[in-house]
Amino acid sequence: MRGIVKYSTAVTVALALSLGLSGCGNPLKKSDEVEISTEGKTLFETGLQYVKIVDRDVPGVANDHPYSISPDTMRTVLESLYVNEKVLFNQRQNPLFSPAELQILSNGLANGLSRAQPNEDVTFVTLGVHQGMIAKERQSDSGRVFMSGGRLNIIFGLLHEDYRDKDQYTGQEIDRRVNPLLPGTRKFDSEPAVRVALDNGMSYHIDHETGKERTDWIEIDIPTVLQTVAERQADSKDALISPELKEDIARNKQETSNLRDDMANIKEVLFDMSEKMDKLQKELEALKK
Repeated sequence: MRGIVKYSTAVTVALALSLGLSGCGNPLKKSDEVEISTEGKTLFETGLQYVKIVDRDVPGVANDHPYSISPDTMRTVLESLYVNEKVLFNQRQNPLFSPAELQILSNGLANGLSRAQPNEDVTFVTLGVHQGMIAKERQSDSGRVFMSGGRLNIIFGLLHEDYRDKDQYTGQEIDRRVNPLLPGTRKFDSEPAVRVALDNGMSYHIDHETGKERTDWIEIDIPTVLQTVAERQADSKDALISPELKEDIARNKQETSNLRDDMANIKEVLFDMSEKMDKLQKELEALKK
């Protein structure tokens, strides 16, 4: 009985919070221009976040480096990446990177790929604020990036991984020297909790030894992605709107749609719980007789 009441209360709180969120504007603002270092292997670093040029983790076919790509083009490619996430009973697609992460990575990765040598990769760790089941949550993303076979390769170590400063069970500070946020590796599949939602020009890497898809490794054909984005923009009736505003509108529409789905799911749960409560009430009344 206590478990049911507790769960019902939690759902009611979730419903209230969802209603509150639906009436709020987007609190996320694009950060100021990211300063990328033009010297050394560390292109960007602040706290736990970084973008670095590193030696490749496994010997093999040389990368297609240096590779020239503009920050704007890199941003367009990164903006096209979404992840599949389960919320209550439904699957939904959310942007992989937050606006702040896009600002860091569009500049950092473009600069890194243009300076990396054939035996080097570009790795990153970023922290972004993403929409959770009820409220926005701080999550971490990390990856290893390189050009190979004419395609942009990203091996993710973390994908929308909940970030915590303290252990949720002990309350102790997490020592990131012992538990670092690591990028992906060619050596093994990191098996992230969520997966990238593939679109035109994207595919999962096939492990040549096992013949299986790597759930953490995607290959991107940049020209195909850019063409797809251009075609979708051409089909849009609001062609006069700036790309930045379109991005904000698209994100707000997606969040609004997700909130509607959450509301529908919560109502379904509440209805189911009310039936169970009625049944228990009748059983209790029968026991009193």
